[in-house]
Amino acid sequence: MTVLSVQEVLKNLEGHRQTFQQIHRDRSVNGVPVPPEQLQDMAERFNFVSTSSHVHLIKFEFWEMKYRLMAFLMLAESKLKSWIIKYGRRDSVELLLHNYIAFIEGHKFFEQYETTFRTLKQAADSYLKSGDSAEEVEGVNKFLSDATAQWKNLSVEVRSVRSMLEEVICNWEKYSSTVASLQAWLEDAEKMLNQSESDKREFFRNLPHWIQQHMDMNDAGNFLIETCDETVSRELKQQLLLLNGRWRELFVKVKHYARADEVDKLRKDYDDGIEALKAFIDSANERMNTPVQVSFLNIRTYLQDVEDIKHKVPSMEAAYKTATRNAQQLTKDLTEEEIARMLATMATIKDEFSKVPERALPLLRDSQAMLPPLEEMEKHITGFYQSLEKASRITSSRDSEAPGDFKQKCQELVTYQQSCKKCLSVIDKNHQIILKSLDTSQKLKHLDTSLLERRITELQASSQGMVKETTEWKRHVEANSSLMKRFEESRVELEKVLKIARSSMTERGNPEDLLKKHTEFFGQLDQRVLNAFLKACDELSDILPEQEQQNLQETVRKLHKQWKVRERLQSYRLNCRRNGYLF
Repeated sequence: MTVLSVQEVLKNLEGHRQTFQQIHRDRSVNGVPVPPEQLQDMAERFNFVSTSSHVHLIKFEFWEMKYRLMAFLMLAESKLKSWIIKYGRRDSVELLLHNYIAFIEGHKFFEQYETTFRTLKQAADSYLKSGDSAEEVEGVNKFLSDATAQWKNLSVEVRSVRSMLEEVICNWEKYSSTVASLQAWLEDAEKMLNQSESDKREFFRNLPHWIQQHMDMNDAGNFLIETCDETVSRELKQQLLLLNGRWRELFVKVKHYARADEVDKLRKDYDDGIEALKAFIDSANERMNTPVQVSFLNIRTYLQDVEDIKHKVPSMEAAYKTATRNAQQLTKDLTEEEIARMLATMATIKDEFSKVPERALPLLRDSQAMLPPLEEMEKHITGFYQSLEKASRITSSRDSEAPGDFKQKCQELVTYQQSCKKCLSVIDKNHQIILKSLDTSQKLKHLDTSLLERRITELQASSQGMVKETTEWKRHVEANSSLMKRFEESRVELEKVLKIARSSMTERGNPEDLLKKHTEFFGQLDQRVLNAFLKACDELSDILPEQEQQNLQETVRKLHKQWKVRERLQSYRLNCRRNGYLF
């Protein structure tokens, strides 16, 4: 009887009770008397059913869900057994997978269990609350616990079925494809054994690929042998036996070609590594041994080159180790002659490479020690030439100087000379330090000091030249000042005479007295005043710039003209007065 049937009976209980009450009052049924004992028994039974109907309904609900869950688990175990079998060919496995998907996904297998178990749990909770005995409570709890444990194991196995079936299908696919391709390749490979060595080497160059194919075929085949039924397994074993026999027979003859690509790559990597090491060693030796002219910039650049070499040493050490490993791996594939040549090359590289850091570190130390004095020397060489240039601006000017300007420039020249002298002193001190460093260093013999010595010589010559130019400039300026002074004095004297002459020419008075006075004045007028002025002008024009000579010549012509005009006019007036003419 189902829960629905029980519910239907209990639903009609009230109608049956009314009918029974009528019979109980009448004490008969359709006029037929009913014994009191029977009526009493029926009354007690009606009372029991009425009072316990709810409890019975709860029990019926629990029992129905319990057996429904048990039926579900039995069905799941039955389906699981039909899936976990020894498999057949690929098509039968694909059919099983289709059946599995249809059952699990089509019937919402896992969702259905969750719904059923949840309903059972609710019914069990209601059942336990109805006040049954401790024994029944224990039984219910045990059933729930056992069902949960059973489902836990069962669900794991059911879920794994799909991946298992898919793996079997995948291995069937891999096995079929590798068998087909390997059979075709074996046909070609067996024919190739009769060809030339170069053709065989080229054909079997991809032998590693077929080795992998052979391994994949055996892996897939062995998996299928373990998972398929006896008939299929026997067929697979026979097929693998034949193919593996052909493979072994061929592989013994061609296995040495399997490393052809690997050997070529190892040889290329080895050659590239050796070339890189040789290039580094040659470049390092060239950069460390090339003659370098000693100067701050050159030594700093040289120092940077050596620093670069030092920083590359670790990576080159790694390259050497890699080349060594490649050489070791190549030895089993090379002739004795090739091995000997390779070992000799490696020994030479090792010896030459070890010398690079041994030489670089002392070079860095000694070169670094030279930088401070060289830097200070360059700084003072620059200062020397700056002072020299300023002094040259003064000494290159040949113009006459005012006494104040001349004195100021002389003081400036003294300052510049002292600055140059101080710079030379510092330069010489650092020069000696550098020479001493080069003399004591065993690693800097390739440094060339000819440029440095030439610069020192040029500095000394420039200093001496500045002293000479300063002396000549002073002498020249003093001479120019003397000529200018003489010119000014003669000009003033000449202008003074001309002024007196102009004044006397305009004088009025007694002709006799004027004649006497003029005769006396002009008789005393000395031509040497004019000659002295003209001589001073000639001397001054030799030292004046061209643009100033024109002004000087204009002044000379003007004063000379005045001299001549006054001279002729005075001669004329004197003659007139002697002849009695007055004006």
